[in-house]
Amino acid sequence: MRDQALAVCQVAGADEVGDFRASSLPTLVEMVSSGIGVTLLPSLAIASIKRTGAALSLIPFSSKGPARTIGLAYRKSTARASEFALLASLFEFHAGR
Repeated sequence: MRDQALAVCQVAGADEVGDFRASSLPTLVEMVSSGIGVTLLPSLAIASIKRTGAALSLIPFSSKGPARTIGLAYRKSTARASEFALLASLFEFHAGR
């Protein structure tokens, strides 16, 4: 997700500051709460961030925001194929397909 977020920021004219980097969402949220920059967050993280009471302004994209394609891979011989198929259908449902 990091490379994708940086690419979106660069399109908007922002650039990464070399001295400040984080590899986890909680660290990013803490940095932004402390006044160190801005960040992009996945929509799945918003509810948990709101529960923390972090001092952030959350602004959604005005149109369809950045997206990614994911895949689900599993061993052909797995006994859990039906469970994985159900998981894949849940992903598709929540992705709006």
